[in-house]
Amino acid sequence: MNIAVEMLGDAADDAFDTAILISADSDLVGPVRAVRERYGKRVVVAFPPARFSNALRDAASRATSIERKMRGDAQLLQASQLPARVHVADGRIVERPDRWR
Repeated sequence: MNIAVEMLGDAADDAFDTAILISADSDLVGPVRAVRERYGKRVVVAFPPARFSNALRDAASRATSIERKMRGDAQLLQASQLPARVHVADGRIVERPDRWR
């Protein structure tokens, strides 16, 4: 819901020409269509690895997939992630979920 609200609000504020949406959630088809049709904006959908939605692809201006491509002996996606533990300014430690590794 928050993604849809922010995307529609930013489109109404003319804050972008092209939005890049990283999701495979078909619940976002309506907001993507509204952004394109009501505000004339482009929406590029990037599907996370192993996730896809035909309906979302069809609603978007363009769609692509984020793949787990190899770069040397390290996976490109894995190499792009933040560390497993991040110390934030207020002293908290934020940990990346195991399933994201």
